[in-house]
Amino acid sequence: MSPSSMTAVADRSSVRPAPVPTTARRGRILAFTAIACAALNLRLVVTSLSPLLATVSAEFGFNATVVGVFGTLPLVAFAVFGLVTPVIMRRIGPEATVVLSMALTAAGQALRAFAPGTGTLLLLTAVALTGAALGNVVLPPLIKQYFPDRLAALSTVQMVAIHLGALFPPLVAVPLAEAFGWRTALGAWAVVAVAAGLLWAVRWASPDARRTGRAARADQGPELARPLYRVGMAWRTALLFGLVTWNVFTLFTWLPALLTDAGHTSAYSGSMVSLMVGVSLLFGLVAPTVTARAADTFPIVALGVAGYAAGYLGLALGPAWLAPLWACFLGLGTSLFVVVMTMINTRATTARGSASLSGFVQGVGSGVALGGPLLFGLFAELTGGWTLSYALVAGGSLAGALVVARLERTPWTIEAAAAGHRPARRGRRAAGGRRPGARAA
Repeated sequence: MSPSSMTAVADRSSVRPAPVPTTARRGRILAFTAIACAALNLRLVVTSLSPLLATVSAEFGFNATVVGVFGTLPLVAFAVFGLVTPVIMRRIGPEATVVLSMALTAAGQALRAFAPGTGTLLLLTAVALTGAALGNVVLPPLIKQYFPDRLAALSTVQMVAIHLGALFPPLVAVPLAEAFGWRTALGAWAVVAVAAGLLWAVRWASPDARRTGRAARADQGPELARPLYRVGMAWRTALLFGLVTWNVFTLFTWLPALLTDAGHTSAYSGSMVSLMVGVSLLFGLVAPTVTARAADTFPIVALGVAGYAAGYLGLALGPAWLAPLWACFLGLGTSLFVVVMTMINTRATTARGSASLSGFVQGVGSGVALGGPLLFGLFAELTGGWTLSYALVAGGSLAGALVVARLERTPWTIEAAAAGHRPARRGRRAAGGRRPGARAA
């Protein structure tokens, strides 16, 4: 063998990654399983109730406005705890936060099966949603902490798990209620949160997790140059998230009622919610990669908005027997949630930036989305039909999403935005990625 060949072999061997210790591999496998199991719970609290609201309202005697309140509760929880969760994480650590998240989710889901009336059901649903809201914010930083070398793959796993948690409850809720009663159909899902909580408790208690947590907290990156409420990029991303979430939760709350009102059975209506989520899952499998690589995210958002528009128009004006087609169009629109979450994950370069942006966007964005389910039901209650709801709630939010996406179309990072930089125009690059004389973002 020639000296140059020996040098090449030595060079290749020198850059070969060191084998991962068995203990670390086991810890990553446990963390992977725990992340996926926790993500299953993040929408399950919502979609396990919405197909049963007609049955529950018949027993408790509440109207469409109260149904809208149930649809708004997730957004209240996500808005409040989107802003509070980063503070909790700094006080007790991310592993303890996710254990708390799953404990609240399990307790709320189990206990609301015994609710004696509307007020108690609302309160216990709020407890479960508080847990889900904590989980929404804490999972992205945990992925960055445990899998910094597999961010795209683990983000996809998280999104698939979230979609599966939204897909299965509407599919089986009504059959379960018919067989065992709505209380059993509602409370049984607490088992999923208990399993996730136990997995995270085991991971939290391990010495390896404590070492990983200390190292991650020591390497979170510097403080952002400015608070996010002074960063235009953060507000635009939050507004886009809010307008997308507005439609997602309006549909979770009202699609079963819309289809039942059109003459379909409750079981069929619940299956259409599952179909919508399933189509969203299919698009969501490719959305993270496409979004992360896109030089311009506006066409992606425009495609999702077109799906929403086609689905809403079909529900409002089209034949009821084409409900599966309208659900597929709405699924295309709902996949925008994955697109925006990917934008959040890829627009931060540090764990601190990821946690800060995730909390701000989900907190402010969920506050923007609060009006969706409530106004949709309120307009229906006032007019006795769905036309005004479609026109004002769906149409207005979709138009707003297009406007915001147009403003926030170029990928860049929250760290750069907080420092006052702006991305260079395509085809014109300034030193440091900033155009000469550009304003702070």
